[in-house]
Amino acid sequence: MHRNMLFSVVISAWWTSWVFAADPASKSTSPSSPYLRPEMARLMEAVTFHASFDADSMTPDMAEGPDYAPAVFGTYDNRRKSPQFADGLMGRALVVGTGGASYPRAGNMLLEKRGAVALWIRPENWQRPRDGNCVFAMTTNSTFYLERQGPDRDKDGRVRRHEGILYLIFPGRGGATLSGGSEWINGQWYLLVANWSWPTIELSVNGGPFEIGSLSAVPGEKVFGGLVLGDRGGSARGLLDEFLAFRRPLSGAEAQLLYRLGAAATDRAGK
Repeated sequence: MHRNMLFSVVISAWWTSWVFAADPASKSTSPSSPYLRPEMARLMEAVTFHASFDADSMTPDMAEGPDYAPAVFGTYDNRRKSPQFADGLMGRALVVGTGGASYPRAGNMLLEKRGAVALWIRPENWQRPRDGNCVFAMTTNSTFYLERQGPDRDKDGRVRRHEGILYLIFPGRGGATLSGGSEWINGQWYLLVANWSWPTIELSVNGGPFEIGSLSAVPGEKVFGGLVLGDRGGSARGLLDEFLAFRRPLSGAEAQLLYRLGAAATDRAGK
C-alpha cells in the first residue's frame, strides 16, 4: 500500500491489491466497472499505472510506484495553466493539446526491460493534406513517444510525410519507429497498445495484429526519463482516455479484449 493514498480496496483473491487515488465513486472502484469483469482478471493483475482522468484530474487512479503525484502543466503559450477535460470513452477524458502532466516513472511504467501501455484516443480537428503532430504519451527526455504524425505535402502536391500514429524509441539515435495506419476519422475512438521487450517493440491499433520493430541495442536502465501524458500545443486535437501501463507485454488476445471493452462502452453511450 502507498502512503497518502485516499483509500485502497482488495478486489478478490484472484486480483492483486489495487490502490487508488480517486473518488470512491469513480468507475475504477465501482462494482459495475468493466475492469472488474472476470475475463479481465489476469490482465488487471499486470497493471502498474492507471489514469482515467475522471473527476477532471491528472491524479492517477492507481500507481504501484512509491511516488505518483502529477506535475500538471498547461499550454506552451500560457493561455491555459492547466489541462482541460471533456466527456470521454468511459467517464471523463483529457483534451489533447490543452496540457497534461508528468509523473515519476519508477514502479509506474517499467521501461527498463519489458512492459506495455494501452490508451484510447479520439481525433478532433486532424487536418489534411497538411497538419502538425500531437503527443499522447512520452518520456521527459524524449526517448519514448506515442504521437500522431500529421501529413505534409510540398508546393507541388508531392507527399513529404504520411499521416499515422508513431511509436518511437530513441528517435534519431539508432532506435526504432513503428507507424500504425488507419483512416483516423475525427470523432471516432481508437485503441493503441504499445509493447516493449527489448530489443523488440510492437504496436497494435484497435486490437489488430501487432506491427513489430527492433532496436539495434538494448537500452540501459537510466536511459528513460519520467512519464508525460498530454500535449501542450495550445489547440484541442482530440481526447485521450483510459491510460494503462503494464508490467509485461500484452498478447493479441488481450489487446482484442481491451478493444471489445471500449467498443461496448462506445455502443452503450452512442459515441
